[in-house]
Amino acid sequence: MSVEELQRAAEALGGHWPAPSRAERAAHLSALAREVKAAAEEIATTVSADFGHRPRPETLLTEVAMILQAVRHAKRNLRRWMRPLRAPLPPHLWPSTGRVYREPLGLVGIHAPWNYPVQLSLAPLVAALAGGNRAILHPSEHAPRTAELLKRLVEAAVPGRARVVTGGPEVAQALSALPLDGLFFTGSTATGRRVMAAAAENLVPVVLELGGKSPALILPEVDLDAAARSIMAGKLLNAGQTCIAPDYVLVPRPMMEPLLEALRRATAALYPDPAGEDYATILRGADLARLTALREGADARPLMAQMPPPPRLGAWVLVDPPADHPALREEIFGPVLPLVPYEGAEAARAYVNGRPTPLALYVYGRDVRAARAEVEAIRSGGAMINEAVQHVAVQSMPFGGAGASGLGAYHGDEGFRSLSRPRSVIVSRPSLARMVRPPYGQRMERILASLMR
Repeated sequence: MSVEELQRAAEALGGHWPAPSRAERAAHLSALAREVKAAAEEIATTVSADFGHRPRPETLLTEVAMILQAVRHAKRNLRRWMRPLRAPLPPHLWPSTGRVYREPLGLVGIHAPWNYPVQLSLAPLVAALAGGNRAILHPSEHAPRTAELLKRLVEAAVPGRARVVTGGPEVAQALSALPLDGLFFTGSTATGRRVMAAAAENLVPVVLELGGKSPALILPEVDLDAAARSIMAGKLLNAGQTCIAPDYVLVPRPMMEPLLEALRRATAALYPDPAGEDYATILRGADLARLTALREGADARPLMAQMPPPPRLGAWVLVDPPADHPALREEIFGPVLPLVPYEGAEAARAYVNGRPTPLALYVYGRDVRAARAEVEAIRSGGAMINEAVQHVAVQSMPFGGAGASGLGAYHGDEGFRSLSRPRSVIVSRPSLARMVRPPYGQRMERILASLMR
């Protein structure tokens, strides 16, 4: 799609008022869910074709099921989300009444990445439709087959309410530069900064879901095998191409070798045949080269007995890499896992808090109270104790980052609020407030004296 076609799509979708009713929004959501459910197997096949291979169960679980859950949650709670809130008014306005309504932003732009091309396109769209908005969705050009499928599904489900525009960076840049009413971006921190700068030219509010180096913190008292299984399940989902995958592990120094062996056992149990159907490929050739190069300059050790051939990449750990190693400075986004030793809880806290805020934090320990203390002491977008990644699937809790890992949040109620705005409405009745009109005199002086007290 050309930039001119994008502009025409924006003109066709913009300028529509009043906001859709609750019944209309529920119908839009139901139509989207029907299209996604009917195309579930096609989605799995198409995403796998874009990747080269991705396991069918992973796509159905992380892409299709999550969207259907998001729709169900939104429809179940839409009445409550849309209900006006009664606002208490100060005594001088009595007996007037005030209510706060949630209104649509209007026309919302959605940028989606390639690693979960359906989920990260349609989950923001669910929030946009629940909020009563219209939307222009730009899927990643790195998953072109999926982008075309999304175009067909979205425009069959909600014609006139959402459009899918395809194309490369020039279309993405043009979308960010439009005078929209809201903009939702999922991707890297560096690109998020450029998107926010472009949106600022038109004072467009943004939600940024970015990445970051999400740590797994191993406490001294821990079930090491259980922690290793959890870490590797989260790390190797989608071959590590997940924004909330554990990016590195902080481990007490004496536990380095025992953890390494536990990680090997866990990897063997999860992926006995890494060249088989259960393990995804690396979608982009440039990422495969980058990830392979991360083994240089570090004590790199394989976690798989049989490493799969490209475009798959087997799992590796980097044992105590140098502080300036790229694996400790950049988001990895693949099956390479640095193990960083620490000496004492304060050192571990300082290590994480001294770096850009991660999108997620995973703490493993037998003592849940001690694990909670670490969660409270370390800043992150979200956190889990004794598990990884699964919090992203909980629709009743907000998902988002902080600082360099994101701005704003979505899922459930928080997504509705992020893509709508509060509007205050007062129904005025004769009150004391009318006594402050001109002409001013002694009565006004007495009122002022009262207010100033």
